[in-house]
Amino acid sequence: MNADVLKTGPKELENPGVVLLLAQTPNAGKVTYLTEELKALGKLDSYTVIPISFAKNEQKSAWFEQLNANGRMPALLDNRPTKGPIRVFESVSILLYLAKTYDTDGAFWFKDDDDLQTELVSWCAFTHGGVGPMQGQCNFFYRYSPEKIPLAIKRYQDETKRLYGVLEAHLAGKHDGQEKEWLVGGKYSIADMNAQPWVRMAVWAGVELDEFPRLSAWVDRIEQRPATQEALKIPEQDKLSQMKADPEAADRMAKAASKWIMQGQDKKEDK
Repeated sequence: MNADVLKTGPKELENPGVVLLLAQTPNAGKVTYLTEELKALGKLDSYTVIPISFAKNEQKSAWFEQLNANGRMPALLDNRPTKGPIRVFESVSILLYLAKTYDTDGAFWFKDDDDLQTELVSWCAFTHGGVGPMQGQCNFFYRYSPEKIPLAIKRYQDETKRLYGVLEAHLAGKHDGQEKEWLVGGKYSIADMNAQPWVRMAVWAGVELDEFPRLSAWVDRIEQRPATQEALKIPEQDKLSQMKADPEAADRMAKAASKWIMQGQDKKEDK
């Protein structure tokens, strides 16, 4: 990191301990799910949140790219008292870092079981490489693109449903004969936190969870956790809660997001 460039960012970057840079997105939700669980257990006293504005393109600023050269959220800066600051980027990497560093007895991972930890990482990779990217593309074509392309919408909705089907079959015990409440090891873990924020937003991609009853019940179990409810308020109230309170909110949010997304697309094409 270039400390001089980083100093051009918000002064809160100098706060001690964990500093999170995020907006209210599924990938950011993964991280706040864990930080709020750690707070509830007394493993993380507090942390700083720096809200990042997509509309202002703050994630592409020079100081932000010191923390994530890819210009994506979330990002984490841990101003450690003895080792010095460390940056962590990509949501699944942040989850693994927070777990290893602050969840030292393995409440939400498998510290003392290498086999279960390997399975946990596998399910995290499944979400990170499959569910998130496919559903993200679905969101673009279904919600944001000014040109509605039926083939593209169907392609990404079908793939999102296929991936949901993999999760549904796993929870049903299709391959091992064991029905499950959680993805790995019979307990709530960062594998669940990594996937649920995307699946709970299925409606934003135009996908319904009715055909995935076990997956839907899993989403609800996580939703009902007090730490989840707190996480959904960071850095602002989540989209789904806003949509439930105001049915017209979805259209307003989609139009606002489409504006800055397409402006960013136009800038890329001009280069």
